[in-house]
Amino acid sequence: MTDDDHPILEVDHVVDLTRGGRDHPSQMVALCPNCHAVKTRGRTREALREILLRVASERHADSGGGTAGPGPSR
Repeated sequence: MTDDDHPILEVDHVVDLTRGGRDHPSQMVALCPNCHAVKTRGRTREALREILLRVASERHADSGGGTAGPGPSR
């Protein structure tokens, strides 16, 4: 939390653009710095990416934004 009691969040592409990910809201998530580190460098990063991609796509579809498909799995 910041000094003003706001959460510290980092917006991230679930599948990195450099790995073929799409620059689309259905494939983006807001993560706390610790979860972002796990997603990027953690031992469980591949499993976490799969979960985040599914959740981001579902939330985007629920918001009326439609679905952009799952994209690459890596």
